[in-house]
Amino acid sequence: MSLTPLKYFESLYPENTREKEIREYLDFLKKGLSVQVIGLPGIGKNNLLRLLAYNIDARRYHLKEYEKFMHFVYIDSAEAKNRPQIDLIKLILSSIAFSLGERSMLDESLKINTLLQEGVSLNDEFLIFQYLKKAIDYLTIEKKLSVVLLFDRFDTIAPNLTEDFFSNLKTLRNNSKYRFGVVFSLKRPLEETVDPRLISDFSDIIAKNEIYASLSDPIALKFRTEYIEKAARNALSKDLREKIITLTGGHAKLTKLAFEKIVSENKPIDDLKKYLFNQPTIISALNELWESLLPSEKSALKTSSAPDDSYLVKSGLVKKGKIVIPLFSEFIEGKDIETSEKITYDSIKNEIIKGDTSISHLLSSSEFKLLKFFIEHNEKILTKDEIISIIWSDQRTQEGVTDQALDQVLYRLRKKIERNPSNPQFIHTIKGTGYKFTS
Repeated sequence: MSLTPLKYFESLYPENTREKEIREYLDFLKKGLSVQVIGLPGIGKNNLLRLLAYNIDARRYHLKEYEKFMHFVYIDSAEAKNRPQIDLIKLILSSIAFSLGERSMLDESLKINTLLQEGVSLNDEFLIFQYLKKAIDYLTIEKKLSVVLLFDRFDTIAPNLTEDFFSNLKTLRNNSKYRFGVVFSLKRPLEETVDPRLISDFSDIIAKNEIYASLSDPIALKFRTEYIEKAARNALSKDLREKIITLTGGHAKLTKLAFEKIVSENKPIDDLKKYLFNQPTIISALNELWESLLPSEKSALKTSSAPDDSYLVKSGLVKKGKIVIPLFSEFIEGKDIETSEKITYDSIKNEIIKGDTSISHLLSSSEFKLLKFFIEHNEKILTKDEIISIIWSDQRTQEGVTDQALDQVLYRLRKKIERNPSNPQFIHTIKGTGYKFTS
């Protein structure tokens, strides 16, 4: 195995890495649909997206002779975090130009770069979208390419997007004669991440098109761990390798961190589990997993009561009623979820805090507005009309808002803050009147 530095590490991976998930999302794209790749933090969703963008062997393996007609554009959504939506459109356009250059498609790259230079100074979202539309039309209609946008870490920006963004994606798809698709990488389904009303125009193309990425991919795991050993010039024994993978459940990030630490040791490790629990990077990764779960999911883990259709099972964290990562199972034994955690609003940071942890990233814009309104009116009974006027403050969007739409927002919010949504601790229904929040 060569250790020659390359621009993109994903170009080194075997062609059949993450084969199952890639075939699944290609099946959606071939039908002219878009798809959501969902999974826990640290399992390698970015690797899953970057493979087709940067690994020509993987593209040829999956697409055969059609590889030259498909163009995958990797976009790190976090680069547009906390920025206006217009900057996201510019990021998409610049990512397309960059990706064409990387594949030595020089004429196409020059054309898109010209459009980018013409549009980059614009501060009007509608106008900059016209440049993006010209770029997609050029590639799909004139050049007969199928263009796929791969949005990594999409949940970092999704709650702040508007309905226009998803409507524009629909426009791009329709104009391109179905030679356009989108892959969203998320921790949670899109319908739980953004308000359903925002994706209504795009829902027939994306809704329920979900692929849950597996916790571990044996081919990727073998390649990555062997690469770490070769780089450190320290090959671990077969027994030690198996013990590490067993303890970490093959979870990509945990396994990588464990191997990196252990290959750097110059002495035998007597107690592997104790050693790993003494590593801050391992504890941080375990805590990242814990904090990504909803209160009801944390409770289900502690009581071994995860339903078969739950996120815990779909994401692969729980199998046959048991947590598949032994380190994580032991880690959560010391986690207490029985204590009531107060929910507050930090006006300086514009964040909602539960206990000592910000939960703003879990909330869509409507859920954030509603919870903030509840906190500011603690113990006060609020009518449905009052709530609707806050969530859908634009009078235009209030038209046609049904009780069912409000119920959906409340249902999703309860799932994200309540330990038992069926027996809420914070948001109480006052029959015939409205709702009351108790911090």
